Amino acid sequence: MTEHLGENAELYPLGLLDDDAARDVERHIALCSTCAARVAQARSVAASLAAALPAASPSPALERRLRESVRPSLGASKGRTSIFRFALAAAIALIFLGLGWQTLVLQQRLKAEDVALVTMVHSHFNHVSMAPESANPVAAKILYARDGSWIYIIADKPGGSLHAIGETPTGTIDLGLLTTTGETASLLVHPRERITSMVLQRGGTSVASARLTY
Repeated sequence: MTEHLGENAELYPLGLLDDDAARDVERHIALCSTCAARVAQARSVAASLAAALPAASPSPALERRLRESVRPSLGASKGRTSIFRFALAAAIALIFLGLGWQTLVLQQRLKAEDVALVTMVHSHFNHVSMAPESANPVAAKILYARDGSWIYIIADKPGGSLHAIGETPTGTIDLGLLTTTGETASLLVHPRERITSMVLQRGGTSVASARLTY
């Protein structure tokens, strides 16, 4: 075996791969101890980050959609790994998307950030919450590879079409529109250059921003 998983080792535990790519990962780690260890580490970090965040209740519509999505997955015979992959992704989504701005007060975040920072030291991806940029902001979070190879943006209650604009050392790039599904919107991109900061715009107005550190 001459090639390793690369970025898919981190995308797999987050539930960001399609079924074919996920099965490829599962076949690979069954034979490659190096990649199996990397996937296990990424899975542990993802679980630690989710557990470290303040508890919050998702909106009824979001919780209903996630429960409906999990039900057919549990009935299909795709193996324990696939079930765990989806369950972990659903758990992370419930926690990330259920966060309201009220839960982001400083005292509630201190312990969470302590745990998250410790776990991220040994991981291959980082995360950052986007700061509000207008009177009508959006709650959004960014997960991104430490080598800059991929960025995953997820927003709760987008309130309209969201456009992602990134800044790189050489200029500004258009990352495209987030895909909106009900009360959430998301975008997975593989930028050619490392993104140093990002802005989400709605109707030409900046509604959230974040600086990415590597």
